[in-house]
Amino acid sequence: MDKTHSTTPTKYFSDQLVTGSLSAAAVGLPEAVTLWNSGEACLAEHQVRSADAPTDSSTALVLDQATTTDAQHQLPSSIENIPVEVFQGIMWEVMQEVVQEWSSVKGYYADITRIRLVCRAWTGILEGMPEVWARLSPCMDERFLDLALSRSVHCPLVIKGRFLSSPALDKLLLHIYRWKDLDIMVYEPDVLDRIAVLSVPLLEKLGLHLGCSPRAILFNGSAPKLEIVHISSYGIQWATSALSNLRELVLLYISEGAPDVDTFLELLSHSPRLTRLQVWQTHLIRSPSPQTRVSLSHLEYLELDDLGHGVVKQLVESIDVPTSTRCLFGIALNDLETSLYEQLEPIGLRLSNLANVSRGTRSTLTLNFQIGELGDFKVSYEGDADQHGKLTTYGELTTDDETRPQIRLKIFEYFARRLGRTEPDPLPPILHIIMLGYGDSDESDSKILGKLCMHLPNTDEIQFEDPSPLSMENALNALFPSDLSSRLFPRLSTLTIRDAEDETWADWLLKRQERQDKQGGVDPLPLTTLKIEGGSLSAEKVEGLRKLVPNVDLDGVEVA
Repeated sequence: MDKTHSTTPTKYFSDQLVTGSLSAAAVGLPEAVTLWNSGEACLAEHQVRSADAPTDSSTALVLDQATTTDAQHQLPSSIENIPVEVFQGIMWEVMQEVVQEWSSVKGYYADITRIRLVCRAWTGILEGMPEVWARLSPCMDERFLDLALSRSVHCPLVIKGRFLSSPALDKLLLHIYRWKDLDIMVYEPDVLDRIAVLSVPLLEKLGLHLGCSPRAILFNGSAPKLEIVHISSYGIQWATSALSNLRELVLLYISEGAPDVDTFLELLSHSPRLTRLQVWQTHLIRSPSPQTRVSLSHLEYLELDDLGHGVVKQLVESIDVPTSTRCLFGIALNDLETSLYEQLEPIGLRLSNLANVSRGTRSTLTLNFQIGELGDFKVSYEGDADQHGKLTTYGELTTDDETRPQIRLKIFEYFARRLGRTEPDPLPPILHIIMLGYGDSDESDSKILGKLCMHLPNTDEIQFEDPSPLSMENALNALFPSDLSSRLFPRLSTLTIRDAEDETWADWLLKRQERQDKQGGVDPLPLTTLKIEGGSLSAEKVEGLRKLVPNVDLDGVEVA
């Protein structure tokens, strides 16, 4: 550790001024004069006392003696008794919160400066912590960069910002053997090529936001400790040993220089311990017939979204992952009539596998009716974490408003049918239906519930989240008709209504009670539990619902 600016336990809260500190004015930090004047804050109270002190010498002598006596009996505060090493650990934990919110080097060091303002001792402690000064950027003032490089001593460096040809970049390249975490934007080919040919023995995490593709193999193919790689905008030369033994690989928005499917699968085969794989809006080139099959037995999260026609299908069929992996697949459904089920088939297979694994455990099938710019469909399947993972499927429906409900119905029925193909499950999945009725016709609400009941007739719990008032009424009418022998989901025992727009659903249930028993009695609903989450209800309606259902659970409901 660099001892130049460190403090020892005996000087932890001494009155000695910290010297050798570069002022904020010299490094261009915000609030320069105030934030980096370390001595004034601690001396402020003493200066006020001196200004108000009596001028009579005898009185001053008495006050001085009294002050000395008080000081002898004054016990140090608990924080003053903490050893420097312990206090440094506390300080580092505080700095971790700053790091999590770090969006720029300037903002990071502005927060450090505010901590320095507390007192001279804190200033000295910060200056004696090399790891605090190991976060750098080529956009920093050169004098401050020199200071930070000096104070960081031999600590591994975290570098963030835009790489441009500059003296600051030259200084950072002299310390490339210390680079540990690199998150940079590079738009100049010469700068990118200059970095690509260098060795990075300590580099563990790499984020590249590119304005061009490198003409050389990244890091000469050698980055022995590299584990996390995020690349966006432009591709690189993918046939490199630097991209091996990764734990995390993220490719985003790569429109030029993306690999073909076979090259990508070959790349994955060199990282069998991958735990996170995310490929989003990247133009992978579809292979005529993929030749490589990859097993990623440690994968925890897989996201494949908007990769072009047929690419998601090829990747899903070529990558073996555990059933505990959380999967998110996004598909743009353009040729709906001819390729809908073909595109959904690999996802349906994954869904069937999860259902088989989850037999006998409580699971949830979520249908999301959320409408985006073009209209999104989302389907997820989630169960106990120790049994199986979570599958989420969504896509854009590039169709007109009139055909959207029919396509949506086909999609949801498809997934329900895949789940229903397995042997009867002693614990059928909970149906979680989000935004029912928004963007669809009223008629489609009951059709979707009917199709779901056809394939999952033993469902005993349904959750409606954020439904439209009319669709909620249609759903209740299908679940609790006048003739209960014709109702959907005859085994339904638990109904959850979450974040309903208004109280009309409760009005409908109470009016149904009045219609069913005109003598003033109570005709209970065929439910064991009614869960109400969010929203508001009048106390009178809550009391009325309690007469209809044995158990009414309120969670976050405003009762007026």
